[in-house]
Amino acid sequence: MSISVMYITNRYGGMDILKSSLNRQEFKDFELVIVDGLYDLRKDEVKEYFKDVTYPVKHLKEIELEPDKGYKAKLARCINQGFSNCEGDLIVSLQDYIYVPKDGLAKFWAIYQFNSNALVTGISHQYYYPEKSEIVDEKGLITIFGEDFTKKPDIRFWTDPRPTGNGSLREAQPVEWELNWASIPNKVVRDLGGCDAEYDLHGFGYDNTNLATRAAFIGYPIYLHPTNEVFCFNHDGWWENKYKKEGIQPHDFHIQQMNRMFKGEIPARLNYLD
Repeated sequence: MSISVMYITNRYGGMDILKSSLNRQEFKDFELVIVDGLYDLRKDEVKEYFKDVTYPVKHLKEIELEPDKGYKAKLARCINQGFSNCEGDLIVSLQDYIYVPKDGLAKFWAIYQFNSNALVTGISHQYYYPEKSEIVDEKGLITIFGEDFTKKPDIRFWTDPRPTGNGSLREAQPVEWELNWASIPNKVVRDLGGCDAEYDLHGFGYDNTNLATRAAFIGYPIYLHPTNEVFCFNHDGWWENKYKKEGIQPHDFHIQQMNRMFKGEIPARLNYLD
């Protein structure tokens, strides 16, 4: 298996965006690994919905932790559960409610062929759906996205300022690498030993995971692909509003953790994976 697409979610809806995005990929040698906080509610629906796809699908129930462990510990455990079930040489992490153009996986794979040790981040824009600003369907798998959605979306909310327009790969800072649309070689994940709530999460979202700081400390290169763009529906929910002010800014977190590793206060390598 070349690529494992890792998808971690606890939101209703969004499966039609995921399926439509993956079905159109020009690169075909991949599997889908879903770690689902709503597994019990939709396991049969997901099985039925993905029964006609040509790629393997692993739909996993998140491993529950004691409530007093906290949200970050739960997210870190889900990420490690996903990593442990990825069989591809390259892991591409995809957040929910993201539309991926047809060449998205192919661009990550091309860089892996160039450097099989590199972590790569793409570009992620946020936008409102043209007709509606809130698309979460709290009843099931489907949103108003629809599988016939093929037009590149209009950016209505926030544009990632990093694209250069010339397509040139460039070195990136660890704080630029986010799990919402990024790749990491499976062997690097194993070397890092997984994700830790204290060491790697500067906030409470999937895109607040900063494995790249420990990877950079060890010596792995990090790149930004300025034309590997995805488009994220605006799907703010109560959990984001509740937690967004409780985290630490990514750059501050990176400096803090680098200093702690230099002092020997935290390890660069862990041992969370099976």
